[in-house]
Amino acid sequence: MSGVAVHLDGLRRTFGPVHALDNLDLSIQPGEFIALLGPSGCGKTTALRILAGLEDADDGRVMVGGVDVTRLPANRRDMGMVFQAYSLFPHLTAVRNVEFGLRLRGRRRPAGRAQEMLELVGIGAFADRYPHQLSGGQQQRVALARALAIEPQVLLLDEPLSALDAKVRVQLRDEIRRIQSSVGTTTVFVTHDQEEALAVADRVGVMRAGRLEQLAAPAEIYQRPATAFVADFVGLSNRLPGVVSGSSISVLGSSLPLISPSAEGAATALVRPEAVSFEVSADGNGTVLTSSFLGPTSRVTATVGEVTVVGQVASGSLPSLSPGTRVQVTLEPVPVALEN
Repeated sequence: MSGVAVHLDGLRRTFGPVHALDNLDLSIQPGEFIALLGPSGCGKTTALRILAGLEDADDGRVMVGGVDVTRLPANRRDMGMVFQAYSLFPHLTAVRNVEFGLRLRGRRRPAGRAQEMLELVGIGAFADRYPHQLSGGQQQRVALARALAIEPQVLLLDEPLSALDAKVRVQLRDEIRRIQSSVGTTTVFVTHDQEEALAVADRVGVMRAGRLEQLAAPAEIYQRPATAFVADFVGLSNRLPGVVSGSSISVLGSSLPLISPSAEGAATALVRPEAVSFEVSADGNGTVLTSSFLGPTSRVTATVGEVTVVGQVASGSLPSLSPGTRVQVTLEPVPVALEN
């Protein structure tokens, strides 16, 4: 399999007064793994369905491998899709489910190809089991194998892990990334789970009200959000008052560089918890309110005057951060966004 370039040019889609897509532009490189992330109603699933041919755009174009497929029906777009619901045929075994698309396309030796795909997704030993005999994670692997078996130009994943428990989700998302890397299929993954998007994608597109707020590598999305919405939506941010001067903002006595220039004066900085440091000190500027153990890290909430600050520290790195402990709260000089 080999990936193709995908371009969504000026896509618009309305449902009555709701603008599901508002002049959406998105370019995906051959073999790239793109995750579309955003809150419910932001347009990410609508964009995926228009790309798949399951929904019509009111305006705009869909280009796949340099070919305009905007008006082509779904069955002529050569795409594989994995839905949130597994959508397996209950009366067919795993291998027969995978064979189904191959038989429709008149492929030779569909059974051999189907077994090969089941091996690829790690459940070759369960080929003769029916869906009701498989766990949720195993069923989703069958659905993935079925989508890959036809060697699609583009693989589309519509929140495929949301129905699974937390541990299985982590295992399967890593497996999806491994498989995609090995086959090189251009992939679009829609999710509302920030951790999933950041963990698997080459680039993450954060959507809001039918538009892309930012499209960038996961580290850049998190560390250098282009807008206040991205900073607030991806991860946890403290909203801390400060004063902008030049290219920095003074917050709690620390000078923090700004990601984007801003007018001088009072503003609210969005500061990540891991940029907050605590030091136990009887003369400190803050008081611990709560300390929550989260395994390798602990989340600490403290007050500094009338301001509440949330920080994230390595568990066991400080002797005691119990409620009432006086601490010195400082901020690391990492670039920050400002709230709109």
